[in-house]
Amino acid sequence: MSEFFDTTLPGTLSQYNIVLDFQPKFSDARDNEFIRFPLELRYGLTDRWELFGGLMPFLPNPVNSGRDHRWGLGEGQLGVRHDLGHVSLFYDAITLAFAVRSPFGRPPVEINDHYTHLTPSISASRPLPWPHTTLFTQFTYDREVSGALSAPPPPEVIRRNLLEIAPGVLYKPGELGAFFDYTFRHFSEDAGSHLGHEFKIGPIWDVPLARTSKWGLPGKWQVELAYRYTTEEGVSRDQGVTARVHWRTSLREILDQSK
Repeated sequence: MSEFFDTTLPGTLSQYNIVLDFQPKFSDARDNEFIRFPLELRYGLTDRWELFGGLMPFLPNPVNSGRDHRWGLGEGQLGVRHDLGHVSLFYDAITLAFAVRSPFGRPPVEINDHYTHLTPSISASRPLPWPHTTLFTQFTYDREVSGALSAPPPPEVIRRNLLEIAPGVLYKPGELGAFFDYTFRHFSEDAGSHLGHEFKIGPIWDVPLARTSKWGLPGKWQVELAYRYTTEEGVSRDQGVTARVHWRTSLREILDQSK
């Protein structure tokens, strides 16, 4: 397991491996007029360098209507990860990453606010004294710039830069596991700055390959469920249950399944 919800654990693909990630966001069916279907292709350039790119297409939500009840490509992403390997710091696994995200056309602002995002990040982890328990932390800085191909942002959109620090604990003794994480956010805007906070807790089902093979489903499947509480000073407060299915497969598995 390399990631869940918005957390990416340290590590990269081994050399020459190609993996397709698919993570539909089912909470969109409850909250939005569209449903996102993020796709990401990852390639192991070496055992410690990984290239990745993806799209976030969206389709109309069949149970909600409105101005964003439509379809489109959403946004594109390109990036690179570098695994530092074992390090003798507080964390014993650290991976550096840099990604560029840019909108296609005029997607809903929840997908992309019509700015290009430049995002360096650090993922780090270390085992805790208790069995099957890992401490992880993700450091992310998201800077927004005007893109040459981007449409002008809607008047209600405010350009902001975001710093996130997200520590958490993962407990995974087997196919069933659980996690808790807290995200601290610092929003920087032209008019000033403010803070935000998010808490998530929930179970993870890392579906065994033997089970999905019986169902005729290629690749590795992961089911995630969480209670999430989010607040942003002076702006919003929200809470609810969110679910996500994470499907990771290789091109070889897809071709073998189609024979």
